[in-house]
Amino acid sequence: MKKLVYAAACVLAVWLSQAQADTVKVGFYNYPPMMIEKGQSGIYQDILDELGKATGHQFQVTYFPYPRLARQFDIGEIDLEPGVFPGWVKQQKVPGVFSVPFGKVVDVLVFAPGKQFPVTTPRDLSGKTLGLVRGYSYPDLREMFGNGTLHRADALNETQLLAMLAGGRMDQILINKAVAQYTIRDVPKYSEFVLGDVLGSFDVSMRVHPSKKALLPKLDEAIVAMKRSGAITRIYAKYGVSL
Repeated sequence: MKKLVYAAACVLAVWLSQAQADTVKVGFYNYPPMMIEKGQSGIYQDILDELGKATGHQFQVTYFPYPRLARQFDIGEIDLEPGVFPGWVKQQKVPGVFSVPFGKVVDVLVFAPGKQFPVTTPRDLSGKTLGLVRGYSYPDLREMFGNGTLHRADALNETQLLAMLAGGRMDQILINKAVAQYTIRDVPKYSEFVLGDVLGSFDVSMRVHPSKKALLPKLDEAIVAMKRSGAITRIYAKYGVSL
């Protein structure tokens, strides 16, 4: 009798776990080392894989061109976007709801060899031209761009931005520190680039469509557990990135 009760309890537990699991549509763009389309890898992908094990959810990732990502979220074609700071999307049609933070995006200056100088505030960049990725917003620099104190030169993506620096078209760029660390580690010709001062640090979370806000309790619980165990730090370190 006890064996029958135990077996029934196991079946019930499995059924409840499956009933509570969900298929989550994730949207992102090719952005090494955060998300790497080739081979479906990267920091955020690895974190999602671990969250899937902890929550039972299946995270189905689709890659989009960066400009399409916001639109896909707005119309509900995407349930989740990893690695978002709420302030970046507060002006969008559907800002979303957010998990507890799991990591950071740090914007750091990178200089061509011999071109570095200390930057403690954005004003230290007055009169300079700064390489940035087109479409990225930098609230702390907006006023300087608007009054012409600082000039911006846009690249299509981080790969092109680093190539512009290597080719002498830029003396300094502003880029995600994780991208810089990962690329400098793997591209020998970039080894002489100089990482400079930080111009922004943002706690990033899982951005969830409001229609899927029921996902948040389990996501939050799993993220907190991963942070406490050091799992997230180890994932970042796997790609040569320090938090």
